[in-house]
Amino acid sequence: MISVVSIYNVYFLVLKKIYPCTYAEYVYKYSEEYEIESNWIFALIKAESNFNSEVVSQSGAIGLMQLMEKTADEVAKGLNLEEIDLKNPEENIMLRYKILFKFIRLL
Repeated sequence: MISVVSIYNVYFLVLKKIYPCTYAEYVYKYSEEYEIESNWIFALIKAESNFNSEVVSQSGAIGLMQLMEKTADEVAKGLNLEEIDLKNPEENIMLRYKILFKFIRLL
């Protein structure tokens, strides 16, 4: 007979494969700073890039959170950042958090 604990363990093993929580240190860091739920960010990363920090879309969106360079540059200027690398996981995640934070504040 299969126990509830066994089913629970299998569930979490499958969940870890689907949502590997790669880059968790950055997601949790900025989740706390911007007060945005970390699971939402993991879901966005999964949907946007499948956790591939090197991906570039046909429209030119770059990195984990699929940011457009122009948008990222504008946000970076507001943060007094001179150079950004959208393929850098921490910078990409931080900039998307900032963008989301601005949108949430407008609601």
